[in-house]
Amino acid sequence: MNIIERQTELGKSLYEINTQTLKEFANLQKANIEKYIELNKAFGEKLPEVKDLTAFFELQKEYGETLATNVKESFKSQSDLFKSAFEETQEAVKIAFAPEAEASEKPKTKSKAKAKAKKTPAVEAEAA
Repeated sequence: MNIIERQTELGKSLYEINTQTLKEFANLQKANIEKYIELNKAFGEKLPEVKDLTAFFELQKEYGETLATNVKESFKSQSDLFKSAFEETQEAVKIAFAPEAEASEKPKTKSKAKAKAKKTPAVEAEAA
């Protein structure tokens, strides 16, 4: 494979990697929004049950902890996705600029981390 063919293949590989990454990122964001809406709905339904200030603070604390956990999971999923895309891009560039003997193989695209919408403990308790 000559340098022009490798550069063309690099362009195709980068396009595929970027397209897949962007699609998966959009799916992650959609799942995060759905989890946020479910969380607010679940805690909003519990709010009328609050009878005193202590119960309100406990509910607020539980909401904050659940929200923080969801944000942490979201950032981890996103960082895993972008790390994977970076590694795929790095491999594609290595192949495109490798000497003739090493450049005969096509870059492989890995499967991305899938968006997993996990139910929060409050949502699970609400469903039961």
